[in-house]
Amino acid sequence: MAQRLLPRTARFAFRVARHVPRSAWPPQARFAYRVVRIAPHVVPHVPGVAPHLPGTARRHRRRGGDSWISGAHPAQAGRADRPSPLPGILPLWVVPALADWWLRRRTHVERTTGTQASAAHALMVAEAGVPPVLGLVARVNPLVLTVMTGAAVAQGATAVYDASLATGARETRPVEQCLHTLLNVLPLTTLALTASLHPDQVRALLHGGPGSHDWRLLSKEPPLPAPCLVALGTVVTAGVVLPYAEELWRCRRAARAREE
Repeated sequence: MAQRLLPRTARFAFRVARHVPRSAWPPQARFAYRVVRIAPHVVPHVPGVAPHLPGTARRHRRRGGDSWISGAHPAQAGRADRPSPLPGILPLWVVPALADWWLRRRTHVERTTGTQASAAHALMVAEAGVPPVLGLVARVNPLVLTVMTGAAVAQGATAVYDASLATGARETRPVEQCLHTLLNVLPLTTLALTASLHPDQVRALLHGGPGSHDWRLLSKEPPLPAPCLVALGTVVTAGVVLPYAEELWRCRRAARAREE
């Protein structure tokens, strides 16, 4: 079955080589032979190729293969459980945000750029966290992908505004600049990973989301366990909400002291 995917010249060379002792083959030919023999067990996992290999698909189904190969509807296959990398991305948001808050506290942001820059920075950090948190708690559909894209664009614009406020007004150390770079690429990275895990929803978004549930915010199926939700809320509150609320309060207090 896998030979049908090869060009005609490659199929002819394969048939000729079968009559030559395999020990006389060059290493490249032996490697190509193994690839062709293994391909029927790998191709069914590639969407769009499996329907052209009915025999291989039946063998794969008998061995307990993917529901998409065994005839399940593509919309149902898109909702199947997949190992998500988003829990590993969450520390890439919380840890840099907390470290950036600590560096700004050491440089006394309340005495330099003040409340305006602190509010812009808090908004930038919040926008960076929207895609990973949304990917963890909500079912991925065209609405979620659109919100992730909008958050990435808004976070980039806010980062430019925050940098314009800090330029010439206070010292921006190289470590802080690296942390800002990590926060800036986080929404785009999350969006790319989510789109690669849900190509069916990307296609639905490109076609305008014709489904009845494409533009509704729905909880993930199956939903996260309650301990995971509590842990997520605790980490976000302790690592993002409380530090930046403290920075805003500190900047407002310094502004009132200057006015008095």
